[in-house]
Amino acid sequence: MDNLSREDRRKNMRNIRSKGTKPEITLINELRKNKLKFETHISDIVGKPDIIFRRKKIAVFIDSDFWHGHPKRFIMPKSNKKYWQNKIKRNIIRDKYVTNKLRREGWSVLRIWEFDIKHNLDKCINRIVRKYKEK
Repeated sequence: MDNLSREDRRKNMRNIRSKGTKPEITLINELRKNKLKFETHISDIVGKPDIIFRRKKIAVFIDSDFWHGHPKRFIMPKSNKKYWQNKIKRNIIRDKYVTNKLRREGWSVLRIWEFDIKHNLDKCINRIVRKYKEK
């Protein structure tokens, strides 16, 4: 049983965004400080990566612990469990498919958890910068 009314749940779900999230903005601002040239949300690339370095063929995805089913930090909702189990499972399968497809096309793929951006931003930036410099 949901603790929100149907209308409140609908409003809540409408406010969830795939672009312009706080972790994404934080990461983008740090990358700009490092003077790296990148693009965001390019729809002609499989999976619409959050950030790409086109010349280096690096795709960066910022994955939410909830929507992408972090193995330790994902908490299953108490209501409508079957729906959420299937939804998160499909998201995980899609993420693996997108990652593999991009790698087959010659892209380096970095998946960064939202939690890590919030709690370990320097480590996330260093990971991206290292990959950028090695390519």
